[in-house]
Amino acid sequence: MDPERILVVDDEPNMAWLFSQAFAGDYEIVAASSGEQALELLRCLDIDLIMLDLRLPGADGIDTLRAARKHGFSGPVIVMTAFGEIKTAVAAMKLGAHDYVTKPFDMDELRLTIESSLRLSGEAGKTRHSSRVLDDVVHLRDMITVSPEMLRIFAMVERVSTSDASVLVQGESGTGKELMARAIHYSSPRKNKPFVPVNCAALPESLLESELFGYDEGAFSGARKRKPGRFEIADGGTILLDEVGDLPLAMQPKILRAAEEKVIERLGGTRRIPVDVRIVAASNRDLRREVNEGRFRQDLYFRLAVITVSIPPLRERKEDILVLASHFLQEFCSDLGRQSPSLSDSTTDALLAYDWPGNVRELKNAMQHLALLCDDSVVEPHSLPDWILLAEPSELARVAGDDPLKAPISLKESRRRAFTETEKRRIVEALRIFDGNRTRAAEYLGISRRSLQLKIKRYGL
Repeated sequence: MDPERILVVDDEPNMAWLFSQAFAGDYEIVAASSGEQALELLRCLDIDLIMLDLRLPGADGIDTLRAARKHGFSGPVIVMTAFGEIKTAVAAMKLGAHDYVTKPFDMDELRLTIESSLRLSGEAGKTRHSSRVLDDVVHLRDMITVSPEMLRIFAMVERVSTSDASVLVQGESGTGKELMARAIHYSSPRKNKPFVPVNCAALPESLLESELFGYDEGAFSGARKRKPGRFEIADGGTILLDEVGDLPLAMQPKILRAAEEKVIERLGGTRRIPVDVRIVAASNRDLRREVNEGRFRQDLYFRLAVITVSIPPLRERKEDILVLASHFLQEFCSDLGRQSPSLSDSTTDALLAYDWPGNVRELKNAMQHLALLCDDSVVEPHSLPDWILLAEPSELARVAGDDPLKAPISLKESRRRAFTETEKRRIVEALRIFDGNRTRAAEYLGISRRSLQLKIKRYGL
């Protein structure tokens, strides 16, 4: 079993060294010099216990403790304080700190306090993931599919997860690329080490290098303290370079060097720092095309794409739509404490006929919409979100039109057309009953006035 991991949060560098020397071989010590850095490490690492100094730059110890609890850290926290700050330490205990120790330490007393805190917490070495902040453990078995193609991909991913080979996950937005990357990590021998996602498209080019590789004190104006980068934080684990196709060309050789040599240099530093990191990259772009068009380095592409996983869009695995829809609807309704409704035949036809350009993410949003707004025991099509009901007909339907010689009309398409005609008739009838009053007609139909206006425009009424 891996040793318990203690996070020492203190802006005095010697404090981390003291703990490392005193507890070498007993505990794994990681250090943060500020509250903000501590929260970043909590997002990425499994932490069993926090040693927290009350006096910190920026967010102080009380603020850091409050933020850690708010974001889900449930492990013990021991406050480190000077003798004159005992009242503040007691206030920290009221916020959830387990104990406090005063500086300078009696090392035997400190050891007993740590051992007692870990033992009483009931968490040490048992469910370490429960203390991680803002992180979801995902395994392949948690991903829902009945698609033969997806099942083939899962089988391949299970085989490659046990290795350290770099993996490139490609797919449209919303197909679940990050979930796949997490599943690769948590199916690997690195599962008890950090999983660190980095969205390359979300970081400005001017900040990308310092975020990935960190910086030393004095590297630039405002760099008053050393900060580790994402590669250092991911040491021993996995780093996800999400939207890797958005990496600037100038940054790509540095990523290549880190991948090939397993060393990095902090911004403003000269020391080569070894990092043991597995790289999983993800992109919604065709990186081969990006290489051919000169926007992505070929050598980096081949280094990242040792194994390529291409996730098909939802429209190409229609068999998953109803399975996923049922799962998401039940999940959201359960969270709301209500019974999950069933889907009528017309509703399932509408879901299957839709192209889902936003893929699984869009389907999940649609089911959340139903869970929140549909009060019926059976979901009819009029309860679906407007963006589904008002979508343009599929290309096949537009080409085929009503001419049976151009293309056969499936039962599904026949049902869709029948639903459209029925909806038009109901709208016309409601407008006639209420003498064209759209507000009252919308209430009668059980839809919003805006939805009615859009339908009137769509049907040319």
